[in-house]
Amino acid sequence: MGAVAEALEALGHPVGALPEPRLLADLFVRFQAQVPLRATGDATPEAHLETWLSDGAGLRGAARLEAFAALAAAAAFAADRAIARHPDGTARPVLLAERGSLLLDVSFPLPAPLPLAQEAASEATGYGTISVRHEDGRPALVLEARGDERRLYGLEPAGDVEPRADDGPDLFRLLDDRLLRWSAGVLEISDAWSRLRVPLAAADADGLEAFFGPPIPEGLPAAAPIDEATLAVYHASAEAPARLHALLSDPATQAALLPEGWTVAGLVRRDDGFDQELVEGARLLRRERVTLLPDGLAVEAEGPLALFRARTFRLEPRPSGTRLRLLASLRDPVPPRGLPEANRRRLVFELASELLALDRLASAG
Repeated sequence: MGAVAEALEALGHPVGALPEPRLLADLFVRFQAQVPLRATGDATPEAHLETWLSDGAGLRGAARLEAFAALAAAAAFAADRAIARHPDGTARPVLLAERGSLLLDVSFPLPAPLPLAQEAASEATGYGTISVRHEDGRPALVLEARGDERRLYGLEPAGDVEPRADDGPDLFRLLDDRLLRWSAGVLEISDAWSRLRVPLAAADADGLEAFFGPPIPEGLPAAAPIDEATLAVYHASAEAPARLHALLSDPATQAALLPEGWTVAGLVRRDDGFDQELVEGARLLRRERVTLLPDGLAVEAEGPLALFRARTFRLEPRPSGTRLRLLASLRDPVPPRGLPEANRRRLVFELASELLALDRLASAG
């Protein structure tokens, strides 16, 4: 049995089955979930699949597409080439099935095939929602995530293209509710609302395996990691930036955004902002130094309940409102192998609650 046939069996494709659309979708989902998306060397599709079978090595870029195309062909599925044209003008090949109505993009973290025939077609992923739009009769993919919407690429008929630079992260993993990336000493965990960046050294192979699974490729870049961990949370508001900025700049608004039971015990105004002490009863919870910015607000904090050493609000205009970004520097050092997922979720909730409370206050006024 050759490597392609063995890979089909390992991915659970029934031997000798007729090429039903359902089975193609199943093969795509399992391939995306089980074959790591990471850098690889030059080899034939059969050799790449054999390496994956033997030690779990991953694939990305053109090698990944060719490996899946070989699997689809061996299972008698018809999959044609098309071109994905990115906003920067670069392009790369993708696969289409069902007479061009089904996108199979294995080089992108798409967890399932995406129907192209309907304008409303969309796929919820661990990093946002991908939707299909039609431009001049051709489909294009749009990603909505972290308070923003951006065009990923448009689809064109197959043709000769210059290979797109394979400059993605060194390690990559797509989970149901989040996306993991590692490059040059930085681990990035993102979802539809947030992005956490923490230092994780290339020498910590066990730590990298804990996030991305074995094997970890040799020769990863040993660049110096970032100095501190940061967490950014995003939200899209229908309110104008000027209104949100006016509210953020008002100490009364800051007081209204506090958790239940918290109050302001001391307030000292400055030309560029204000200082305040936050208490619950007689107990000091946090001291904050608030500085006004042209497009937001910066807050330095200390005290027993100051989970973040610094928080910076940024207000970015959108066609229909404002994109709010809250970037925070964590107060405590992050463990050498990152934050436990429960802790990450709790910190995301803390920051997201501030943005949602501000948006509710703005819309109610």
